[in-house]
Amino acid sequence: MCGIVSERLIKDLLRQSVLVLNEEQAKQPSDDAFDQLERVDLSAIIRFVNKAGLLSDGARKAAEYLIQLRNKYAHARGTSPKADALDAIKHLHDVVEGTVSLLRDFEISEVGLIPRQRL
Repeated sequence: MCGIVSERLIKDLLRQSVLVLNEEQAKQPSDDAFDQLERVDLSAIIRFVNKAGLLSDGARKAAEYLIQLRNKYAHARGTSPKADALDAIKHLHDVVEGTVSLLRDFEISEVGLIPRQRL
């Protein structure tokens, strides 16, 4: 489930962020156009949104880990379901923090929430 949620978050991030120039007007592609990406390898989409600056390296690594973990269990190679489930939740949290979290640009300090320093 963590892999499915992560995949949806990444694809929705792409949907929210992409504009195409069509007849000299920038607009979002239609849902039918975005539906064509459902068959594109998720790893490629993750790399694209990362290189486009929409997804941090940490969230990228977490999303890629979830793909590997999902594949491991989809092909009956998983041997530690409880430990892997807990690990998947941690990695999903990293994806959430890197995509939809309202607090991703802030950190907690002694005085409360402050803007995160960008390098």
